[in-house]
Amino acid sequence: MKLVSISGTFESGKTTAIKSLITILSGRGFRCAVIVNEDGKETYDPDFIHQHQVTVEYLRGG
Repeated sequence: MKLVSISGTFESGKTTAIKSLITILSGRGFRCAVIVNEDGKETYDPDFIHQHQVTVEYLRGG
């Protein structure tokens, strides 16, 4: 198992980077999961999550 940690300020492109990695890795047959640790109210696009079969876990107040 490999782990990638992505952090950054608001509007720095974290979600774009994560979606790009998931698209590339799932296209190569890898399974992906995302752990979200932030207080924001935004969630990931459910259609994208379903299409790429990604597991998402949310940690609140982290």
